[in-house]
Amino acid sequence: MRFNEKEIASIAMLPGDKEGRMFYRSPGGFREAYKERWFKLKGNLLFYFRLNEHGAVYEDEPIGLLVVEQCRIQMELYTELPNAFSITFANDFEKRHYFGCQTQKQAEDWISCLKSCSYEHQRTMLKELQEQLLKRTGRDPLSAFSAIKWGVYKPNLNLSERISRLANLHLL
Repeated sequence: MRFNEKEIASIAMLPGDKEGRMFYRSPGGFREAYKERWFKLKGNLLFYFRLNEHGAVYEDEPIGLLVVEQCRIQMELYTELPNAFSITFANDFEKRHYFGCQTQKQAEDWISCLKSCSYEHQRTMLKELQEQLLKRTGRDPLSAFSAIKWGVYKPNLNLSERISRLANLHLL
């Protein structure tokens, strides 16, 4: 996969959806020790940065990036670090990226965020919500958007009528 490095670096500088310190060992680093890194999750992009001797982020640009798509994220019970988890990608399940957190709660929070950030997960959630709305209203809530995309959407309700109908819809 190819990236525009400047574009990726600019995304890495934006505020993250989740950020924090973790220990990390790359797939080829079985003899390496875990290294403490600063991680920033932005959308489905997991950036990591070096830390200096004072524990601050060493440089503005990340030293690595993982695209959190088509992967398996799971707790690792038998590693050198407590509170560890791993990410393996569909194209190579033999290579595991290992992460370690200070607490079990931190590990669980990271796992939850990483599992829910992928496009695959977001699409599944959209489909489930679409089906729920279809069952409750009898109308596909996304049909108007696909019609807009193809240039055939002609609303038959004025804006205030559409808003009042949405206001009366209870999903929970």
